[in-house]
Amino acid sequence: MTAEVTNRQRKFKVDRQSIISNADKILLLCGSGNTEVSILIVNNEFMRTLNRQYRGIDKTTDVLSFLPAPVTFTYSGRLAEDGKPVRFLGDIVISMEKIYAQAAERGHSPDKEFKIMLIHGILHLLGYDHEVSRAEAQRMSRKEKLILSRL
Repeated sequence: MTAEVTNRQRKFKVDRQSIISNADKILLLCGSGNTEVSILIVNNEFMRTLNRQYRGIDKTTDVLSFLPAPVTFTYSGRLAEDGKPVRFLGDIVISMEKIYAQAAERGHSPDKEFKIMLIHGILHLLGYDHEVSRAEAQRMSRKEKLILSRL
């Protein structure tokens, strides 16, 4: 399991190694061996542009997940330590401005909020979708809480 982290914002410090470590743990807890995700850290302005372009919603958001095209899993071209191909799950985009604002609103650390959004984004890449039904939203929420408790 691996993650590639790109920071496209300058306002907040980003600990790439911590993000990679947390992404690896989340993927492991989800049973997603030999996988890779790309994580892009942005500001609210960039996130608003993406949300408008891809979802038709003209406001910023905390996290967006993008499956690779076509909407089937693709291989990254690399091999894992066990010699099997590494599967690319997709891209996760997180707004650090939104993370800090939500952390303050919710009364916990930006680090915890970032972990929550990273879990949320990865679960979307693995097929969870809270917008499908109330039951699916509850299923996804339970999974998020379980993973967060184990990080």
